[in-house]
Amino acid sequence: MQAVGNSWQATLPDTAFVAPDAPFPHRSGGRQWFAVDDQTMRPERIDAARRAFDGVVSEIIEHEGFENALDRVAFVGVSQGAIMALDAVASGRWKVGSLVTFAGLLPLPPTSSSVETKVFMMHGSADRTIPAAATTTAANQLKAAGFAVTSKIYPGVGHTISSEEARDAAIFLRDRFE
Repeated sequence: MQAVGNSWQATLPDTAFVAPDAPFPHRSGGRQWFAVDDQTMRPERIDAARRAFDGVVSEIIEHEGFENALDRVAFVGVSQGAIMALDAVASGRWKVGSLVTFAGLLPLPPTSSSVETKVFMMHGSADRTIPAAATTTAANQLKAAGFAVTSKIYPGVGHTISSEEARDAAIFLRDRFE
């Protein structure tokens, strides 16, 4: 994500980008927010991931001095990061200014609403890890809960962030925070 944030610097010159790693090790040597070995979103996994996410985000918010300015904060995530950010906003735990997701899904139905949080959800039609229908479903659930949501499916894009998605996200954030 840091490379994406760096690419947005020209469009968002006055923006601080922070790209934390997920806290838990993955057997591949990478990091993860939750285990996906059996493709099941168990309640204990969601609870542990929520505690970890909230801890990581709280530290960043405090370090960057945004404790009293969450309306100036955007969550941006891909895959597990998108899932965690969607859950944080939909559950009402984090009322941030914007949420941008790439290739995500909403693990639980929304239990909160925020007309102040503008949401932009993107997904590739060729994603074989998380089907694009997951974004369509999540967008509809969030809209029904009262969120302002824009969603877009990108033809031929897999489980990644295309250059077109990255550009559209930067424009969305610029327009939101100008």
